[in-house]
Amino acid sequence: MMKWKIAGMMVAAVMLTGCFQDTVNTVENSEKNMQAQSVNVQNVSTDSFLKNRLKIVRVDKVTLPDGLLKVQVSAVNVRTGFFSEMWSWFTNDNPYSITYRFTWLDQNGMEVNTAASTWIPLTVVPGDTIRLSAVSPNSRCKDFVLSLRENN
Repeated sequence: MMKWKIAGMMVAAVMLTGCFQDTVNTVENSEKNMQAQSVNVQNVSTDSFLKNRLKIVRVDKVTLPDGLLKVQVSAVNVRTGFFSEMWSWFTNDNPYSITYRFTWLDQNGMEVNTAASTWIPLTVVPGDTIRLSAVSPNSRCKDFVLSLRENN
């Protein structure tokens, strides 16, 4: 009788784990042929909760023929697994919602004020890789800052 109770509890645990998992699986080309210029980054995190959810995995930039700067930041939501999913379910924050914005800088590091510097909302599913991309508003922009925050 005790074996059946243990077996029943194990089956229930497996079923509950399946209910909480809402992640993304991906397949991609393993032979990368892209020519983007990779950017060395410096992360400044003031939100430890967000820091432990999104991991920046790649930052690329390219100067377009018309002199505009195009930037793409790839990040992955590393919040996966049973306990993370359970916590997200209890706190009702799965999928995860963020906002981001690009701030453009000129060759002297001064901010270039544009209408494009607005906060953009985005929903991120656990395990999903997101790509945040933007094109500079004019050819005076030579650098950028990406800001991320939780969307409350």
